[in-house]
Amino acid sequence: METFSIRIAEEKDAKEIHDIYDYYVKNTVITFSTENPSIEEFKKQIAVTKKVYPYFVAQDSNGKILGFIYGHQLRPHESYKWNVESTIYLSPDAPKRCGIGTSLYKKFMETLSRQGFKYVYGIITSENKASFSMHKKLGFKEIGNFPNAGNKNGKWYGIFWMQMQLGEISENPKEPIPFSEFKI
Repeated sequence: METFSIRIAEEKDAKEIHDIYDYYVKNTVITFSTENPSIEEFKKQIAVTKKVYPYFVAQDSNGKILGFIYGHQLRPHESYKWNVESTIYLSPDAPKRCGIGTSLYKKFMETLSRQGFKYVYGIITSENKASFSMHKKLGFKEIGNFPNAGNKNGKWYGIFWMQMQLGEISENPKEPIPFSEFKI
């Protein structure tokens, strides 16, 4: 069984993250993106994301990145600040079924919960059966199914919205602690 560790992403990880995402952009409908952002854009994304949300990578014993997960605000309105949309991708050559995705997600959700976020959402394309299964196994509930939500390479695909409650709901919740101020 492959050993791996999880750590906070750094800007120096941008090239490997870019390359992992590039595979999905060019070869799958797991993302509806048709162009991969530049390595420089990934560097900026890592820095900006970590101001508010966690951004983790899994790496093997040689330091090779096997996958990544990060969060961003679900919708742009102030009232959504307790909700986080997750993004997770594993390297196409990462070992299968050894818990990399599950471990990344557990670390991510535990951190979000401690920061004070209330819900995390996964938005999954209908063709991504493995991700749908992993989310269900982690306890996410399917809350929406949008047939024909996106067209990539001349074909229509749906999306599923999955939701996991992270914390207690109250009428006047405390502000989430930004990741840049959070102590892991």
